[in-house]
Amino acid sequence: MVLEMVQLSPVKIPNVRIRNPDTNEVPKMAQENQPKVFLFHPDKLLQKKLEKIFFASEVEFQVFDNPPSLEILKKDPAVVFIDRKFLKAYLTIPKTICPGQCVLINSDEPGDMFEHMLKEPRLNHVIGRKEGEPIRSWEILYTTRRLAYEYKAYGLKNLLGWAGRIHDAWIMGTEDLHNIVQWVPSFCEAMGAPPKVREAFAELTHELLMNAVYDAVMDDEGNHPYAHDRKASVKLKESEYPLFSIGTDGEMLAVAVRDPFGGLRRKHVFGGLSRALQNQGQIDASGGGAGLGMMYIYQHGIGSIFTVKNEKMTEVIVYYDLSVNRRDFAVLPKSVHFYLE
Repeated sequence: MVLEMVQLSPVKIPNVRIRNPDTNEVPKMAQENQPKVFLFHPDKLLQKKLEKIFFASEVEFQVFDNPPSLEILKKDPAVVFIDRKFLKAYLTIPKTICPGQCVLINSDEPGDMFEHMLKEPRLNHVIGRKEGEPIRSWEILYTTRRLAYEYKAYGLKNLLGWAGRIHDAWIMGTEDLHNIVQWVPSFCEAMGAPPKVREAFAELTHELLMNAVYDAVMDDEGNHPYAHDRKASVKLKESEYPLFSIGTDGEMLAVAVRDPFGGLRRKHVFGGLSRALQNQGQIDASGGGAGLGMMYIYQHGIGSIFTVKNEKMTEVIVYYDLSVNRRDFAVLPKSVHFYLE
């Protein structure tokens, strides 16, 4: 039997662009040229890993060992990832030369990092990473897509995936708030989280919901009708309900609270963290206020994501890696992301 050789013509791979997972629309930037993403980091293993993730993000990327320079940033990247040690060099580059967003990769104590982020509007993201350990792939991918392609990625599904277990509840007032706070440790226990994590997430849930029920609500005149007395029992109007979510994929535990007012500002986030963490990276809660509130959020997860639509919506997500030893967690560099839409 003679096998006939068939000549196959080359197959052209279609130029398929990433679509928004919620709307199935092609983002505006993706309809044109691929956005450019630059990485400035001396770690060769990290470079190799991020090259693969940037490829998955469908962006044009370049990798550099040295600090960012004026000449390189004239190429106008949409997003720049830099080693936190290169921050001073980056801050010398004028916004007119490189207006794109910058993501810090940090392996040290915060120090004055949040003070710099407060002053520099291009700095809205820091990804925490323990020196010598792998970076979280999903976090790089998530951050790159949201920044480079202007994705609107709300809720826990975008973190935990379609198969993750997620519970949602509208909070109608003080009674619901307390019921949810009491229920959270039971959920955490059922999934096998250690006692300290159960306590931490109950405390975190209480802080986030108190902010959403009492502080965030705003009337037509711009007043906060419930903020003056946090001990009062409140029944919210349907238009004022915040949405509470908690979920897990078995490896990560996450909680989210979304309010329909959008009153959070980046100065509240980075200013609060700067004040609370001003003593050589140690938390100082003596000032209270926004610093104390941000302390709860910063302390209780490996990272937090703030998404704001001015006067329309604020969402705060805090996520925790269940595989992290609690002793390591105490000194682990944390991530903070702020998206203004």
